[in-house]
Amino acid sequence: MIRLTNHRTGLRFGAAAALLGAVVAIPGVAREDTWLGGILADEMVIPSDEALLVQVGEAVELRRREDFDRMLDARDPGELIEHATLTTVDFDHRPITKETLFVVGDELFGLLLRPENGWGARDGRKTPGYTPRLGRVHRGTAGGPDAFGCFGCHSKGGPDGAGMQTQNAFLLGDGGRLSSADERNPPHLLGLGPIAVLAAEMTNELQAQAAQTAEKASEKGRDIEQALSAKGVSFGRIVGHPDGSLDRAAVEGVAEDLVVRPFGWKGHQATLRGMIEESFHIHQGMLSLPIQEKVRDGELDGQPYGDGKRWFDLDDDGVTLEVDAGMLATMVGYLAQLEAPILRPPIDSGLLDAFAAGRSSFEVIGCAGCHVPTLEIADPRMNVGTTDERPRFVVDVARDGDGPKVEPKYASKTTPFLVHLFSDLKRHDMGPALASRSEQGGVPARHFLTRPLWGLADTAPYLHDGRAPTVHDAIVLHGGAAAPVRDAYLALDEGERASIRVFLASLSRQPKLFLP
Repeated sequence: MIRLTNHRTGLRFGAAAALLGAVVAIPGVAREDTWLGGILADEMVIPSDEALLVQVGEAVELRRREDFDRMLDARDPGELIEHATLTTVDFDHRPITKETLFVVGDELFGLLLRPENGWGARDGRKTPGYTPRLGRVHRGTAGGPDAFGCFGCHSKGGPDGAGMQTQNAFLLGDGGRLSSADERNPPHLLGLGPIAVLAAEMTNELQAQAAQTAEKASEKGRDIEQALSAKGVSFGRIVGHPDGSLDRAAVEGVAEDLVVRPFGWKGHQATLRGMIEESFHIHQGMLSLPIQEKVRDGELDGQPYGDGKRWFDLDDDGVTLEVDAGMLATMVGYLAQLEAPILRPPIDSGLLDAFAAGRSSFEVIGCAGCHVPTLEIADPRMNVGTTDERPRFVVDVARDGDGPKVEPKYASKTTPFLVHLFSDLKRHDMGPALASRSEQGGVPARHFLTRPLWGLADTAPYLHDGRAPTVHDAIVLHGGAAAPVRDAYLALDEGERASIRVFLASLSRQPKLFLP
């Protein structure tokens, strides 16, 4: 099979339909009521011959670049990392376009890492003749390594997709026994930019409410109780005392610092950069320079990163610079520009009726209470630079990079933007049956982030460890706070349950074209 396109080319299902003589509704042109009401878009777009030729030309150019990379790597192994690297120096002294950031980030995502890059050394052991080996079961917080590159576990359903059950990671184990570890199924990576922006805005709202409550209590000289909410999602209550302190005992679904953490199955990472840095470490054994510098400065305990005696080589693998801040920024910029999942209602009239009924039932039985269909972001700009300080490198998650993107709420205005992720970005107690073996990042074993459902159709198996082969199984396994909704689902007759599953199967991604 020759790939004529992937996420970099922009060649989409509309173009494929033109080749095949079909007519397809293009996601992104549908109105908001189309999205929420489950009615097919009435605008049909078929690309012109000129546009199709441009897209095919881009696909051919991509193929040539991939062929060049393969030949270069065969002739000079290790040289490819130069094509997949934007360093801190590059960000500080070179004009970098967002398109360059995306392409280089894509190369880094697909790079096969080697020991000379810092890959491996799972136990910090570096002896003459020692060669690091893959290890599916992680050794404590030091990780695997369990993959040679990011793409190795994120390809199901298309580039940057989810992982199969055979690609599950086994975290916090003893390095050997599966039963010693917490199993995790790789999620898809689409739409991470809008999610990161959304979480940051929600954090700002919650922390502003807390600060105002403390200030008001101090001014009035008495306790002030305040409900906490962000983007219409309730996060419990907070009480301000006259001395300016806050009682956070009634805060729900978020840590006491009120930072919304949207990454990881348990919601333990607040930023894309933090998630990427952690993933490089535990999945590839690659240590970032910022981590090493924090260990040097006493801000981090070096034990989880190896037993090396030198801060600049904590894992004692002989490689002192493995991932610098510029490489982290490259990956953040790439992931922030990926496409957003879409809604693809069925074309068959019978299934379309079931889709509409399922969309309604999804609301009626309470699924939307946690899997909130739509949240809004006010400002789609995101700093993906090497630090949070100036100079900034800003990506617009609603416009830059690969499409389709999140859409403005009103056609005549640029903000707010609608993020159809089907999540409240809160943590919930899911009961003892789904509990992990241990906490993660301070999140209790029974608590998990409400998984965004967009893109669901392409991500089986389901749940954090992939134990559910079907959507029905995943729903039935819900417990804890979700038990009433699960019971309401089971109380429906089979036709009504099937209609919900038809609706959920429409939460997909824009198809890609593959031609021989």
